[in-house]
Amino acid sequence: MHHRTRTSLRDGLSLAILAGSVAGLIALVSSGLPAPRLSGPQADRALAHGAMPPVTYAIRQAETRNAVALQAAFNRIGFDLDAVASGYTSVPRVLLAALPPDLERLDSAEARKDLFLRTLLPVVLYVNDRIGEDRAALLALDAKVKTGQALTEEDLGLALRLGDKYDQPDVDLDALLRKVDVIPPSLTLAQAIEESGWGTSRIAREQNALFGQFAADSDGAWDYRNFASLTEAVEAYARNLNTHKAYREFRQVRAQMRNREGGLDAVGLAATMHRYSERGDDYVHALRGLIRSNGLDAFDGSRLNGRSVATILASAN
Repeated sequence: MHHRTRTSLRDGLSLAILAGSVAGLIALVSSGLPAPRLSGPQADRALAHGAMPPVTYAIRQAETRNAVALQAAFNRIGFDLDAVASGYTSVPRVLLAALPPDLERLDSAEARKDLFLRTLLPVVLYVNDRIGEDRAALLALDAKVKTGQALTEEDLGLALRLGDKYDQPDVDLDALLRKVDVIPPSLTLAQAIEESGWGTSRIAREQNALFGQFAADSDGAWDYRNFASLTEAVEAYARNLNTHKAYREFRQVRAQMRNREGGLDAVGLAATMHRYSERGDDYVHALRGLIRSNGLDAFDGSRLNGRSVATILASAN
């Protein structure tokens, strides 16, 4: 949003929102408690999707410096992908800054895949949670408008901030709601897998470049973007899909799914990724194959552990 339009937008924002909408309106805590191990009747009483009391997790910095140590650390805190996929446990808020540099040296392909997913899934869910907070605030504002309630100065400021954040200069709430929405974890994971070779590519290991995104350097030359952390990389990927004109079809189909079913179908949304790669439809087929063959859609209903993030690892090297 250009600053030259901010004053006029603020002056007329309430009316603009009304007109537009009505017309077309981290986790490293010092306690180190282990994850709960449930069996028998106790397990039968456990609710799905991590409804057990929040557990804190402690992973020491030294445990993140190589793949074998990180694998053992995830095992120690009880981070089990099968349990997550089955809905019996939530995902610990362990947000690593980078993939282990020697990921490709693990003995088996299955071990490499498992560690890649355990490293990236918490980050993907964390980024989605932040987008979800924005969407919840926007839906509350939209409900106010549609029920004829007066908008406060705080409401107007929120609309402006979200408009800036998601590149929606006219702050049309309907248009903004199409942008402010989560991306199914299975689709994000599939694209990261496809673009980074399960995290083993050089740019993934050295630059946290998991999604093949390019940027121009100071000399105007184009190269793969560098990201300070995995979180930053996933945030940039989500922003790309949620704001760039090339993915308007993705946002439209996602909004249609919301209106029809309420939930999102990653395999269906993968069909809109034909412009993400020069491979076009072949790229779409590859994403769908990754989702299905690896059961990635089982993670679409997973969520982060409820404990607030206390510390984010500054480095995995």
